[in-house]
Amino acid sequence: RWDSIRQTSYSSFDLSFSNFSSNDLADLESMLLWTLHEPSTIALTVMYSLSFILGFVGNLMSLRVLTSRRSRQLAGVSATRSLLVNLAVCDLAVVCVCMPITLGSQIYTAWVYGDLLCRAVPFTQAVSVSASVLTLTVISVNRYYSVRSPLRARTMFTRRRILATVAVVWTVSSMMCAPIAVMNRRREISFETFTILVCQEEWPQHRLKQGYNVLLFVMLYCLPVTFNLTIGFLTGRRLWGGKKSTFSDLDPRSQALHTSRLKMRQKIAKMVVCLVLLFAVSWLPLYLADLWIDCEQRPSSWLLQTRPFAQWLGLTNSSLNPICYCFIGDLYRSAKVIRTRYYQKVASLFNSASFSSSVTVAPPAAGITDSKVSSAERRPIAAAVAASASMVTIPRLLNLARLAVTKQRLLCEYNINVI
Repeated sequence: RWDSIRQTSYSSFDLSFSNFSSNDLADLESMLLWTLHEPSTIALTVMYSLSFILGFVGNLMSLRVLTSRRSRQLAGVSATRSLLVNLAVCDLAVVCVCMPITLGSQIYTAWVYGDLLCRAVPFTQAVSVSASVLTLTVISVNRYYSVRSPLRARTMFTRRRILATVAVVWTVSSMMCAPIAVMNRRREISFETFTILVCQEEWPQHRLKQGYNVLLFVMLYCLPVTFNLTIGFLTGRRLWGGKKSTFSDLDPRSQALHTSRLKMRQKIAKMVVCLVLLFAVSWLPLYLADLWIDCEQRPSSWLLQTRPFAQWLGLTNSSLNPICYCFIGDLYRSAKVIRTRYYQKVASLFNSASFSSSVTVAPPAAGITDSKVSSAERRPIAAAVAASASMVTIPRLLNLARLAVTKQRLLCEYNINVI
């Protein structure tokens, strides 16, 4: 962008800054750098703000739900949930690092964030996108084997192997995106009396840049999306096209258990396909825009003005992912189920406790009648007996409430670990 501005200013007409006053130069600099008055920048500011709030809150809530259990219970965490934690970390990195600085560089086009962030921000965006799509690939493979051979999937996707897989995903992503951190540099563009700092990629040859962008498009978009959609189709065919009479010989309780497992696996399969489709739709415009700009020596103005919106759409993918793997995946719903069942259990315990207290108070009242105590004297004695009975019942009630909460938590964890 700045190269085209410079060529236009020097080749189209002879611009001499010596005739300008200091105020004129300040106005010219402000006109070149500040774009907040432009309608496109105002629209991007609103869009980035909404995406940032949605992504920050959504990913934090997702991490809280996905990692809510204590360390002693981490052995039972399923492979899918562990991989979703890694996906949420990738999305949170994009939201917290890439979105604010991308919007800031759009509002004030000069790069004022230093050489380190000039290399780190594009690198973080590329690594996060790569780690996200590779994590989706591992999730797709995990779900396929969980449906095809559940016993083999449990031995293959243990907690230790999942952690090793996550480490490999981040290592491969960093190696593939390392040239972005090397080639991005902060550069000065001089306009006689003032200079403008910009951050851009500087490759030895333009063909190397074109080849690298094509490589990223194939390795991080075409192949993973095609593979994930294919394996998602195979998983769905086994889930929805299987024999429905497989468990007909079992007892009703076992049939209900297998039916609930099948429904949960179907929901997770839908979630994975939604994540892959959302990734494909969000990042395709930016990939195509970058490839188009690399193929043209002088890109058209509408293409350069459209690219920031394509980049916003790609970054917003990190804000929309929590909606898929938390609401479609039933994780937030299971948290609500725990709370609702807890309140219902405590309320039923209180009702049963009040009933038992009335039954316990009845024999002493009969003894008082036999001893010919007046009705005026019975009331305080009965109240005292009821109070003592309630004092005995409260500790038992608290113990029952603790047992009920533990039971409901185990049941909910069992239902989640089925996936």
